[in-house]
Amino acid sequence: MSNQKGQSTSSKILYIGSYGTAEESTIHVCSFDETTSELNLLQRLSGFENASYLTLHPGGGSLFAASETDVTGDASGGSVASFEIDRETGLLQSTGNRLLTYGAHPCYLSTDNAGQVLFAANYTGGSDALFPIKADGELEEASSVQQHAGELGPNAARQDAPHAHCIVPLGSSYVCSVDLGIDAIVIYRYDEEGRSLVPHGISKVHRGAGPRHLIFHPHLKTGYVMNELDSTITQLDVDAELGVLTANQAISALPADYNGNNDSADIHLGVSGRYLYSSNRGHNSIAVFAVDQGNGQLSLIQHIDCGGELPRNFVITPSGDHLLVANQKTGNITVFSVDAESGLLSQLESKLELPSPVCMKFAIA
Repeated sequence: MSNQKGQSTSSKILYIGSYGTAEESTIHVCSFDETTSELNLLQRLSGFENASYLTLHPGGGSLFAASETDVTGDASGGSVASFEIDRETGLLQSTGNRLLTYGAHPCYLSTDNAGQVLFAANYTGGSDALFPIKADGELEEASSVQQHAGELGPNAARQDAPHAHCIVPLGSSYVCSVDLGIDAIVIYRYDEEGRSLVPHGISKVHRGAGPRHLIFHPHLKTGYVMNELDSTITQLDVDAELGVLTANQAISALPADYNGNNDSADIHLGVSGRYLYSSNRGHNSIAVFAVDQGNGQLSLIQHIDCGGELPRNFVITPSGDHLLVANQKTGNITVFSVDAESGLLSQLESKLELPSPVCMKFAIA
């Protein structure tokens, strides 16, 4: 363990979650220097199996991690834990605060915009849980758990049951949970007073898509769903006041001449909102799209090799100048520069070796 004292002001703290046993290090704290593009390991934490997803409190003082398991001790389901962040060094300290998510294999976490509650999506459990957050950043027991239901998609091997894969807030009034198993986005009304999720509606994408991750554009009334099973991106028209999402454009994230296996994974917008990026596991690439600033629709402009295998997750630096990819199978983090004008990526030499990295988050300044 070390700290970041004496490092350049261009250095940012990066948190990385990995698959692994409780005996292995599954949460790592790194620094990333935007001037030199170098990654340095600062801290390793063990005792937390399969740290599949991380998210930070909007205030920057706490990190929450999902343990993607089907049991926790003698209890069924996975768990979520809180970690205190040292404001000076960015290093983590376990609070001992670990709670059941009341569903198997939690794979995604987010908070409401005010940082009052944490949302968790249970993949195998096909459910969502809400946890009130205390003033000190620790979690209270889940106050709301909602089970998904609906018509299953046509892919019998992967769409055998509801599979909640992502949960994100839509403004302050609604929360959206993406379900790979039922080809839909389940929309809740967030009852702030009751600290609960209230079923509100459902938005379907095309059958067999297998929706995985959802993001909303910061300026346009549009959102984007990364569809894992058919490697497409669905552009959504968004009415945040009514809590309504309407599927519009669907565009492939793969080259037209690619016929191999692929499971698309992650999706992010660049800081300007002019470009969108997605990752392909199988083709092992990052796809780059231009975003029409009028209607939000996408045009493919680049595919670039991700520098490893199975790019499950990637992250863009707060400045927007770099994009880092977590390659799960090859166990490495690769670094790309981002051209601010064109949105295009170029791979840099910097690389960090870590076992099975699957999630990355930059510290909140």
